Amino acid sequence: MRNLTIYHDNAINSAVLSGGNWQPNLPLANLYSPRTTKRARSVTTQAEDTQFRVSLSEGVLFYGIQVISTNLSSAGLYRISWYSDAAFTALVGQTPFIAVGLSIDWTNTDEWFAWESPNFWLGAVPFSDPDNQGRDIRHTFSTPIIAQYLKFEFDDTTNSEGFIELGYLYIGKAFIPSINVDPEPQFARVSLTSVQEAVGGGQFFNRRGSRKKLQITWAVLSKTEVMGDLDEIIRIHDVDKPVYVDLDPEDTDLGRKTAFLARLSQLPEAKLLQAYLENDTAATIGFEFIQVL
Repeated sequence: MRNLTIYHDNAINSAVLSGGNWQPNLPLANLYSPRTTKRARSVTTQAEDTQFRVSLSEGVLFYGIQVISTNLSSAGLYRISWYSDAAFTALVGQTPFIAVGLSIDWTNTDEWFAWESPNFWLGAVPFSDPDNQGRDIRHTFSTPIIAQYLKFEFDDTTNSEGFIELGYLYIGKAFIPSINVDPEPQFARVSLTSVQEAVGGGQFFNRRGSRKKLQITWAVLSKTEVMGDLDEIIRIHDVDKPVYVDLDPEDTDLGRKTAFLARLSQLPEAKLLQAYLENDTAATIGFEFIQVL
């Protein structure tokens, strides 16, 4: 199991995006925005429309890349390629086409759907999205890569909406601690739904869904990591700039529940000072992340 990973310092801010065919009022440039409801929408689901290129200002070491809040169906596929030249002609490496959804375990008949169901023929587990928050692509490279020129391709021609939508693109540096977080992180969903009560006691709800919240702690972590990497993340991101937190990067099933675009809702600077400037060995270092919507 790979340790918790915090992706930070998103390189998208200085990148140039190009390619594909995107609706004028929902352009590819929306991938710059951390507002996950501000998405890019392709004109059709054809392959030539649903691909794009990213040119970074310099080569970056990648452990993982995330595309936030997509509408890709359970049958959708994606592929990431990287090149050594700005013309995208010298291919350096490429992933295979990777399924976005979870596949049915055909060895377990309890997971099978009725043959009349589209999910049976797609061989995919359906994705429930009652709050229209979309599905994140969280790609973890088996071996880290260094790349400056990236190409993203999506294959979802059977998408029932007739287009694909992509939210914020996160191509950041990765902080992977030498010691994993304490084994009992606190994960919760915070309801955003408001309620009004009539004089007679009837309740009326304005459903707005929920956002994720994750609290993690380390009982022990090296001074170099705390006062170096973590302090730098805190200084750059403060409480307003998003990071992408992934509690269990290798879990492609339930791991998606505890992986999300987030901001730091509390800055643990006081704990850092207690631990390493006041020699308080009992001080616990931790973060609270709250989902960006």
